[in-house]
Amino acid sequence: MTLIESLLDLLLPSRCAECSRPPSVYCEDCLSRHTFHTVARANKIAKPGIALTLLDERVANAISAFKEQNQFAIARSMVDALLPANPFGKIDLVVAVPSIASSFKKRGFVPAQIIADRVSGRWGMPGSKSAMRFVRQVEDQAALKFGQRQTNLVDSMVAVASLSRKRVLLVDDVVTTGSTLTEACRAATSAGAEVVGFVVLAETLRRNEPSAHPAVSQVEP
Repeated sequence: MTLIESLLDLLLPSRCAECSRPPSVYCEDCLSRHTFHTVARANKIAKPGIALTLLDERVANAISAFKEQNQFAIARSMVDALLPANPFGKIDLVVAVPSIASSFKKRGFVPAQIIADRVSGRWGMPGSKSAMRFVRQVEDQAALKFGQRQTNLVDSMVAVASLSRKRVLLVDDVVTTGSTLTEACRAATSAGAEVVGFVVLAETLRRNEPSAHPAVSQVEP
């Protein structure tokens, strides 16, 4: 955690990201309704993955506050409370999925890097900053339809050569169609890495799939 990040955590209002009650950014009552699970789209991504919760409306608001209002403590609280023991075996590097240029310019930070730093700290493993980047312009996945998401990111990322022969864990904020993580896996593998799996804060629920949470956002499979 950088000095600036620590100061932001202290200065920003401390109210629960879900219920708005003080004094913490994520109260124990709200965190207790979440449970990590194996990502349903892991087969499509071709790598095992863990999501700390499902993306219902309340979680979406919390993640939005983390990403758009610089409330880094929200993501850290989720990782601290919900991340299980490492199920992936030996991991050489924890690598964040990059942000597109327009998102980085707007926010000034990579949300996945905040999460990756916390995951690596919790599991006592080294992290790698700026290990992956975009090599061409892509659109914001959130603004695209399902079919467009499938092609938008193809061959858009490259990983640094230092990942060669490393067992790598990928980290992102949310998995929806799996396209972003699929491309990140391809880029890391092309650089010689072995991707052992991935961790995300939340997974969106597939359409017509029952939810353990009320008012869960659903997307096409």
